[in-house]
Amino acid sequence: MKSVKLIALGICLCTSVFAEWTFDPSAKTLKQGSVVLNNVTASGTKLTIGDNKTNETVVELDFSTGIADGYVLDKISENAFRSNQNVTKLVLGDSVTHIGTSAFIECANLTGDLILPDSLLSTGYHPFKSTGITRVVFGAGMKIVNNWFVRECKQLKSIKWHQNITSIGETAFYYCTELTTFENEFPTNITTIGGSAFYNTPKLEGENRDLKLLKLTGLGGTAFQNSGIKSVELGGGLASTGNAFFQAGKLESVILHEGMQTVGWDSFPYCTSLTNLVIASTVTTIGDCMRNMGNAELHVWWKGVAPVGEITTGSYGLLAGKSTAVHHFDIAKKDSWAAFAASLADTNVSLTLPPKDSSLSVGSWGYKGAHKVVWYGFPAATQIIIE
Repeated sequence: MKSVKLIALGICLCTSVFAEWTFDPSAKTLKQGSVVLNNVTASGTKLTIGDNKTNETVVELDFSTGIADGYVLDKISENAFRSNQNVTKLVLGDSVTHIGTSAFIECANLTGDLILPDSLLSTGYHPFKSTGITRVVFGAGMKIVNNWFVRECKQLKSIKWHQNITSIGETAFYYCTELTTFENEFPTNITTIGGSAFYNTPKLEGENRDLKLLKLTGLGGTAFQNSGIKSVELGGGLASTGNAFFQAGKLESVILHEGMQTVGWDSFPYCTSLTNLVIASTVTTIGDCMRNMGNAELHVWWKGVAPVGEITTGSYGLLAGKSTAVHHFDIAKKDSWAAFAASLADTNVSLTLPPKDSSLSVGSWGYKGAHKVVWYGFPAATQIIIE
């Protein structure tokens, strides 16, 4: 019997660490054991945690145990725990609706999983920037991942998405250099991804790196620069690729759907794994989008029989895709295909010309000594092969 009592006592001692919180309205404190949170205010039964930046009692915050007398934690205000190096753990529970700007920014010792409950509807800017969290799990409530959300969280390894997410803000996952895993499918309902959102996340690998962004209407510059995404589909609600995929070294496939108009400047430089590019017939401008792309074979597919109207191509356009040694070819007119072929006489080229009445017009840099570029979808199944 004594051993049973000792075991029971041991369990009691273990679980009492995260006992129920108690709120003192007059002192404006929230207490759990030796942890005392200051500047806590109430609106009815809903509590908001204020300034605890220098609170030395804060170690592990577990709000899943509940609060006595019917109180619930509703909000964590802006800067509440800013740069507090004593915070090591955060469990939000199932009542928090908002986390303010910079609430846990630079809490470098805050580690482990960050589970965002379904109750959480919003956050301010950079709430968890430069913390030590290793995993983020999104709940059903948050539709917007705000700017700088976990920027420079260099211990972050894994993200579990929720399909309710419709927007990812600027630099939200910027410089999360150890991010390796998307645990499930990337949200397909996203309409905007901000600039540098996934900048410098090169270790991303495995499944769920195929992004279907068919509802996207806004894509910021360098959004996926030096990221590990494998493939991307962009819907026609987006006018241009911009330079979102600069140096995405693991990117293998890009599909641009009808409605897209521009392959933007610096879209695919240093995309050394890119082997398939499907271009919608609505594209009319191809910027200086390719250079320093290595030696992998690139297949460029026109979606449909031929592009609508005439294509304007920048100096580092599609024909420059796999080369660093370039020669300039200006094919601005339909009747200049023969001149184009003649100008390639000193290169290792196999060329089949499109018919004279083709509406296609291309101006680009060709190249010498590159691996191979294949164009599909010209009228009458015409293709250009440059080897």
